[in-house]
Formats: sequence, C-alpha cells, structure tokens
Amino acid sequence: MKVLIVEDDTAARKLLRITLEHYHCTVVEAQDGQEGLEQALRYMPDIIISDALMPRMDGFQLLRALKRTPELQTIPFIFYSSTYTGEKELELALSLGAEAFINKPVEPAELWEKTCLIMNDWEARQKKPAHQPINESDEQFLREYSQIVATKLEEKVKELEEALALRKQAEEELRRLNDELEVKKNLAKDRILAHQARMYAMGEMLSNIAHQWRQPLNNVSLIVQNLRAEYEEGSLTPATCRDYEEECIKILMYMSNTIDNFYAFYQPDSTRQPFDLYQAISESISLVGADLESRGISITLLKESDLTVSGFKKEFSQVLLNVIQNAKEAILLRRPTSPFVKISFSNEDGFARITVNDNAGGIPSEVLDKVFDPYFTSKFKAQGVGMGLYIAKMIIEKHMGGRISVENTAEGTEVIIEIPLDQGQCSTPGKEQL
Repeated sequence: MKVLIVEDDTAARKLLRITLEHYHCTVVEAQDGQEGLEQALRYMPDIIISDALMPRMDGFQLLRALKRTPELQTIPFIFYSSTYTGEKELELALSLGAEAFINKPVEPAELWEKTCLIMNDWEARQKKPAHQPINESDEQFLREYSQIVATKLEEKVKELEEALALRKQAEEELRRLNDELEVKKNLAKDRILAHQARMYAMGEMLSNIAHQWRQPLNNVSLIVQNLRAEYEEGSLTPATCRDYEEECIKILMYMSNTIDNFYAFYQPDSTRQPFDLYQAISESISLVGADLESRGISITLLKESDLTVSGFKKEFSQVLLNVIQNAKEAILLRRPTSPFVKISFSNEDGFARITVNDNAGGIPSEVLDKVFDPYFTSKFKAQGVGMGLYIAKMIIEKHMGGRISVENTAEGTEVIIEIPLDQGQCSTPGKEQL
C-alpha cells in the first residue's frame, strides 16, 4: 500500500512513517497541504493521512482541493490531528469527503486497523468515488470553516486572558517598584525590578517550554507503543530495540537540557563578572531557537572576534531575549518574505557593539523615540505592558555602564547594544557563523 503522510512536524512525520513501514507500506511525505497536493498528483497514493493545522494550506483546504481534482477525488483521506478535535471539525471533515478523523496519539495497531478498514471499503466500491460530489458552495464551506477557526481563536483569546490575569499581580508590583525607583534612585531597587521583570517574562518562557516538550512527549509515547506492538508480534529485533532506545535517550536529553537552560536563566547574577559574549548570545538563542524555527524565522549569529565583556550575564541574556521576542512579534505581524533575525558583535573602542537586525519593516517614526519609555507598547494588552525595552535600557545603562539604541534600516529594525569590554580584552581575528 502506498501512503501519503502530510504533517508539518518533522518528528511526528518520522514516527508515523516508521509505524506504516512496519506494516510494509510505501510511504511518501509532505510537510504541508500545498506540498501534499503536489505529491498526490505525482505519486497517486492509495490513501492519504494528514494533519489538520499546517502552514500555507491546512488539512481542510487540502481535502477540498483533492475532492475537486478528478484524478485524486477517489483517494481515501484520514485526518490525524491533536489540534482540531471537536464535533464541528468532524462534521466538516466528513462533509468534505474524509473517511475518518483520528485524534493523536493512538496506538500504531489501532491506526493501522482503521487504515485497513478504510482501504477494504474503498476496494469494495471498485475505486468509485469514496463520496458523492460535494454540493457545498464556496460560501457554505467558508462559513463553516470560519466558524471552526473562530472557535479556536476564541479558545486562544481565553488562554491569553487567563495568562494576563495571572500576570496582573506582577504588573502591579512592577509599577509599585518603579514608583519607588523614581524617588530613591537606588541601584538595589533597580536590581529587584529587573528580577521582577524577568519573572514577568516567565509566562512566555513557560509557553516556549511547553511548545518544545509537547511533541517530544508524544514521540516517546509512540516509540513505546511501537516497541510493545513489535514485541507482541515477535518481530522486535535487537537492532530495532537499540534504535528505539537511542531515539528515546536523544529525546529525553533534549528535554533535560531544556529544563537546565530554563533553570539557569532564572538564577540571578550576584556580582558583576567577565563573561564570554559569544557563549552568552548562543545560550540565549538556544532558548528560543525552536520556537522561531517552527514559525519559519531564521536566526543567525555572526562572530567576528572573541570578546569578553564585564557585567551581569543573566541580565544581558534577558535584554537580548526581549529584543529577539520583539523582532519575532513584529515579523509575525508584518509577514515579510524569508523572515530573519541577525545578530552580530564587534570591538568598538573598548566596548562590545552588539546589533540585532530583522526584516519586519521597522518602527513607525512617530513612536520611534518612545520605545524605551515605561509602559509604552504598540502591542495588544494581552501581549505585554510595555516594560520590556524600559527594563532593557535600565539594565544596559545603569547596571552595565553601556548604551542601547534603536533605529530603522531599509528592511526593518536594528537594535544596538554597547557594553564595556573586560579590561585587558584582546580581539582574535576570524569570523564564524552559528
């Protein structure tokens, strides 16, 4: 049997391929609906198993396109998704011609049994269209599809509102501490405020942790299910067992490193000390790299020399992560072609000059001089309270004796951070790219 898998998550696609190949299927893969339609025309699979939520073209749009293509409309179609799981989604899927809607994850044997039943029914119909031609008009489809998408958006809005309520107390504490700082001008109070700001950012970091853990946990579950299935069938070999073991260890090590990085980031620095700039930036990127990659945003670090700076490493990382987060949100709002974030640094007259560039179109000129003001934000209220760049300025200029500025470029925004080099710093020629 030739099976086309349409799934945007690489790891999930791999494990699904392993499961189907275990049952001697020939597998063709696609990473979104657009590529899935192209692969279906090219390879003419016997059955298609597709995720629902994908970039460019999602599963519902793919199914509708298949049923409107004469040479593809008889191919049985199964939804396999963990995102759309309600009755309305099932009704729309079946009305469009899907054979089944299976919620992730399921045991390999169950998925295979369902696939076989569908194929047997299809063969019994002697390859006649699996469903009658769709009578729904474009207007009706768009109305039902929009209702489903709107429901999901409402759920996300509710999650954001709950997160905002949980963070409201932290916001009020930040405001109180800021009032005290205006009166006392005390460095110790500044440090407390910076730490509170980092705790305020924990909501976004927890979201990143959940994003990075959800799929690995699902993958471990599928590996265990495959192990049991192959053991019960007597087909489990030592080599296969070792492969599964290595895959599980690799996944668990990734999850462990995520927690270690998260824990280390939220431990405040007690004293000013020298630190390697390239290492600090690389560690910051590792915290958000998977999230950016999943959204199609490339992040690049250019290294022109080895630089050691003097200051508070964790607070510098907080500043850098805030700048990267701002760039990401601007990119998601503007949707530029080939979105990117580029980071570079160099030695400039006793200072390390770090630049962060994006291609999100820049900041409106009328607010460019306000971005470092406390509580200024151009985002929706659920996305932040406008303290990020204010805290960044305070950390860089008051705590580390440096400078931070923002300007527009031809493609987007450039944030420039300058912090003192460690005394006796010597630059080393050469250039590397992360």
